[in-house]
Amino acid sequence: MSTDASFREIREGLYWIHEPGPDRSGMVESMDPVPSWYDEAQSVHIPQCAYLLDGGDATLLLDTLSPASTDRILGALDAVLDDPLDYLVVSHPDVPHAGNTARILAAHDATLVAPRYGDDHELYRLDEATHVGEGDSIDLGRYTVDFHEATFLDAPVSLWMSERTEGMLFPVDWFGFPHLASERLRLVEELDVGIAESRLVQFHGRVLFWHQYVDVETVQREIDAVNRRFEPRMILPAHGLVVGEGAMEYVDRMKDVVAEIARRDRIGALG
Repeated sequence: MSTDASFREIREGLYWIHEPGPDRSGMVESMDPVPSWYDEAQSVHIPQCAYLLDGGDATLLLDTLSPASTDRILGALDAVLDDPLDYLVVSHPDVPHAGNTARILAAHDATLVAPRYGDDHELYRLDEATHVGEGDSIDLGRYTVDFHEATFLDAPVSLWMSERTEGMLFPVDWFGFPHLASERLRLVEELDVGIAESRLVQFHGRVLFWHQYVDVETVQREIDAVNRRFEPRMILPAHGLVVGEGAMEYVDRMKDVVAEIARRDRIGALG
């Protein structure tokens, strides 16, 4: 498994491209209590992640990082690819996910792929993209990816992706969490203590704020349905570290996360 300053090959032909984002230490220090996983000697980041799949027959990039990392994403593509990128998939038109779309397409004669959900594609210059959703797939050779209506989302023009060979699930904004600087590009199972629930609570309670208003039991049933439907062996989030082992157990833990966010909201303690 090769790694450099900005990306890591975590399976053959599967590259995790990472943008750390700004230091969020102050945000974590303001929490009461300060979570046990925090190390005051380190910066804290909620990353932006893109994923490159090289299936041998074709290549596909999911998301683009933000414009702050244009050189990072183009450099990773140049370092890995011998030929131009074949497919660029934009999960949804948000800066961390789509901010380098034009720059990548200028450098690579790739097919732009976008969600078919929602009706505002022309606002984001996605009206001429190949629109995909439930039932659509792309065969890359070693890998075959499938597209899905997002179970949990923060934008109406959005989709999830899965992959058949390795059992990967790309849940985009869902399953995000902060990490320490020393944990960058490390798989969750490579950490000393895994991922504490407080990390997941912090992200979903603040970034996906609608978790404060949901019916907990209904959301928990949908989380169970994610495991039944995808049976994921890997979780590759847009705003967290990759889970390469125990993926279904981590999905199941999200039920407790939703319950904790609801409890904190009721007592006015959500940070």
